Amino acid sequence: MFNNNTVVTVPYGILSDKVENGIVVAHLSDLHEKEFGQDNGQLFEKVADLTPDLIAVTGDMVAHGNQKEIDAVYTRRFARALAGIAPTYFVTGNHERNFDGRVERIMEEHGVRVLHTGDMAHVAVGKSEVNLSGMDDVSFDHVDVLESVSVFEGERTGFNIFLAHRPEYYPLYLRKNIDLVLSGHTHAGQIRFPKIGTIAMNGQGFLPKYVQGEFTDGATTMIISRGLGASGYPKIRINNPPELVAVYIEPDPGGLQ
Repeated sequence: MFNNNTVVTVPYGILSDKVENGIVVAHLSDLHEKEFGQDNGQLFEKVADLTPDLIAVTGDMVAHGNQKEIDAVYTRRFARALAGIAPTYFVTGNHERNFDGRVERIMEEHGVRVLHTGDMAHVAVGKSEVNLSGMDDVSFDHVDVLESVSVFEGERTGFNIFLAHRPEYYPLYLRKNIDLVLSGHTHAGQIRFPKIGTIAMNGQGFLPKYVQGEFTDGATTMIISRGLGASGYPKIRINNPPELVAVYIEPDPGGLQ
């Protein structure tokens, strides 16, 4: 019961000389139409408690890619609630692939900005500028990872955040003027074994590297959410509670000297 119905908030801190004030980003991923409390009230309360400046949602809203129809009421409620807390940005996951843009349209209609491949949003947070981009999941047609990440190469000011459902392409996100990558998809294996963790994962094979948590290489940090819901069979999480990620971006005193 705990591993499937209680949201754990996990904080991460980043220092950057590209910001002049603190910025809080709430990151949600892989809901799969899961509810925490009536009408997701528990989840929305936890997000609001962070008082985020920005909210990022990195795909897989639908329960499963093989379902006949999305839960439109659930998606509308989700979009309205998050957009009412802070500016919210969404990129597709692989489970959105088969629904002809219906999830994305509902998101846009109810206040959430959908970042398709190559899209860019510029947001002022206090005295700082944040640039957000993302890409559709690679399961969609004509998605080129290298082309997608090149969007930041001309950005000379601001903190650059890239939303990408899949973390296994992290080596391709490097040296592209990206400061922070937010990803999901893995569910951290969904069922985790003591001392071992995740044995295998689609897209990464046995003993996968990019499963959960923080990875830093040069100027680029990636944070992988364990996600909130579950999919496949059995549709449960074990030793792996649902996760709401809180990213605290602060000015780097050393970098501003």
